[in-house]
Amino acid sequence: MAKMLHFRVLGTKCAACEIILERELRHIRGVKKVNASHEGGRVDLEVEDDAHVTVRDLEQRVGEHGYRFEMSDSRTLQLQNSTTLSWKRLGGTAVIVFALYLVLKNTGLLTFSPTVEGSTSLGAVFLIGLVAAFSSCTAVVGGLIVAMSSTAAKANAHATFSEKIRPYVLFNVGRVAGFAALGALTGWIGSVLSLSSSMNGILILVIAVLMIGLGVNLLDVLPSGFSIRPPKFLSRRVVALSESRHPAVPFVLGALTYFLPCGFTQSMQLYALSTGSPSHAALIMTAFALGTLPALLGIGAATSAAKGKNLAYLTKVAGAVVVVLGISNVQNGATLLGWNTTSAANAPTAELFMEDGRQVLQMEVTSRATYVPDVLSIVAGIPVKWEIEGAKSMGCASTLVIPKLGVSTRLRPGYNELALGPLDPGVYPFTCSMGMTDGTLIVQ
Repeated sequence: MAKMLHFRVLGTKCAACEIILERELRHIRGVKKVNASHEGGRVDLEVEDDAHVTVRDLEQRVGEHGYRFEMSDSRTLQLQNSTTLSWKRLGGTAVIVFALYLVLKNTGLLTFSPTVEGSTSLGAVFLIGLVAAFSSCTAVVGGLIVAMSSTAAKANAHATFSEKIRPYVLFNVGRVAGFAALGALTGWIGSVLSLSSSMNGILILVIAVLMIGLGVNLLDVLPSGFSIRPPKFLSRRVVALSESRHPAVPFVLGALTYFLPCGFTQSMQLYALSTGSPSHAALIMTAFALGTLPALLGIGAATSAAKGKNLAYLTKVAGAVVVVLGISNVQNGATLLGWNTTSAANAPTAELFMEDGRQVLQMEVTSRATYVPDVLSIVAGIPVKWEIEGAKSMGCASTLVIPKLGVSTRLRPGYNELALGPLDPGVYPFTCSMGMTDGTLIVQ
């Protein structure tokens, strides 16, 4: 016979906490099955009929991760499954996020381009990886490493130092390689979904909303209940794989951590998807994986450091960065949909001259993926010859998109020419394939 025990759990941050709770609590004597829910803030235990499991038993097992428990019944848990909304905390967080957005926007750190100048964006992704390495995400991955090393030790009790360290090296190499390869696949999926500039804009807006939701979840300012994750059975299969003795398991296991539920990882996956570029996405996920690498190589230090208020503060900072990236993607998506998000009324425009009955516009695309000038003015009803000088590496700006005209053209390094017919008066925003830089064509 078996009976069910219900506990309220405090201190969970994302779906990764479910894996930790289910993995650890099943080792308590008398426990037959564990089902944890981050959204519901609950843990349900199926235990033997004569078992006596208390709050103290649970906290002795996982208290070091910051989890606290309260005995309850199923009905009470349904009424207590969310945290109390604090308007004061929400308002303060909004101010911080807005200020961070202005700083990153004005310093150009939100513009991603695979050039030397664009490396600042990868630096931000790397820093998010560093913070993620000291979160509950690493507690999950660290548990896999410990389980994997324990299995290897049982298989070969007299292993040399090099034999003992081999699984760790293979695991981390597999993790970086897997994140790069699967990141490229994520970017490819984004490119397949980007059937047109309008559809791409809608896709990026959806991704932006999801990123903001994940970031808000990391900030812990709203009641829990929002969660994006891979199927739970997939996460459990990855955890179960750690007990295999096959020599290739460490490498494969490292790569498959891409699918473990972690708010940090998922936000970066969405960011990679929004680029619509396999190479860009691979760079993003590689930078993130490299950020987690130092802590994973010294998993003991990471585990001891992943405690206390310092971790909570770092998690909130990373959450704010994710929200800012999401807000930036909102603007990118709006630009691709042809919504004029910037004012060009008082901006200086390029000089215009006539040649063979056509207006001639001249513009440069820089290696920072910007347009110089970014405001162009022409006369309505006259054909246009648009001369564009492209840098050797233009990143996102290697594709010029004019949503209102249905124009999308690839730019080469050096001289490019784009012919436009007579246009009606109006304002025509133009941008790159990802909406990350923008300009305005004014027809008067």
